[in-house]
Amino acid sequence: MTLRIMFPHFLSIPNTARKYILLAILPTLLTATALADQHTDTIASTPAAESSAVATDPPEPKLSEQPLWEVRLAAFGRYGPVYPASEDSQVNIVPLPFPIYRGKILRIGDETDKPVRTRIFKRDRIKIDMDFGLNFPADSDDIDAREGMPDLDLLAEVGPELELEFESQPLGGRMFLAFQTRGAVSLDGLDPDWRGVVVSTELKYERPFRDSELILKLTPEWASNDYMDFFYGVAAEFETPDRPAYKAQSGYLGTKVGITLKHAVTKKLDIVGGVRFGFYSGAKNEDSPLFTEDTTSGAILAFVWKFWESKTKAEFVDDRALL
Repeated sequence: MTLRIMFPHFLSIPNTARKYILLAILPTLLTATALADQHTDTIASTPAAESSAVATDPPEPKLSEQPLWEVRLAAFGRYGPVYPASEDSQVNIVPLPFPIYRGKILRIGDETDKPVRTRIFKRDRIKIDMDFGLNFPADSDDIDAREGMPDLDLLAEVGPELELEFESQPLGGRMFLAFQTRGAVSLDGLDPDWRGVVVSTELKYERPFRDSELILKLTPEWASNDYMDFFYGVAAEFETPDRPAYKAQSGYLGTKVGITLKHAVTKKLDIVGGVRFGFYSGAKNEDSPLFTEDTTSGAILAFVWKFWESKTKAEFVDDRALL
């Protein structure tokens, strides 16, 4: 039932894509359950845990002091490659008002890197969440390698994520290891097309400061045939002397590195800036004529102004308050 909700056309997905989904999702769920049960049993069976339980009560978790609802005005800018391993870059500017909601299970808009978050399961340092990805549309006539080919539509990705938090806190920060699986669809108006599956492993480091926060991410990715073909496939009808036909294959896509700095200028104004790097040497589809760059770079910049907030406070445990 869960698979049908996240991937409504699961039964019509090709067998190769279904294999990627099942292989990635089932270990994620089983690992989360096993680790959680093992951790609980270990604590309950140790003498130290029994004596401390008698001597002192566990600290009360702190509820978030943030508003349940907010409305913010944002200006978001991105400069980067039009698709993974492309030598051509583009600028995307998105000015928009957006709502923020901080519910117990669903949270929308309160993180720049993850505009939508869920809290499906959380116990101690283990969390099952939803992961999202996005690739902006691009005009093929503006891309030398794709001239004369169909434009690249907006590519949206969504799927489950298992996140484990390290117990140690290096340099006063927090480290996480996440396993992610996302199904991808391209959107041409209201007509979505299935584009395959992406599987990734993400190592993340978060370091809060007084009015700022530093976030570092290292994310290698693997993808199915359909996903690779969206970026690197060349149909026979678009073959040219300089662009031979090519059928993309599943396998290693590349590794992304992200460095983000968030700073609260005032209580109502935030600035978010960062750089992004992509490393694609050794990728499965290096031989594609559309694979034109081994290393890419880009940058993001956003200004966010809090326009309105509700008097009602969000009723969920603030993870940062537990540090």
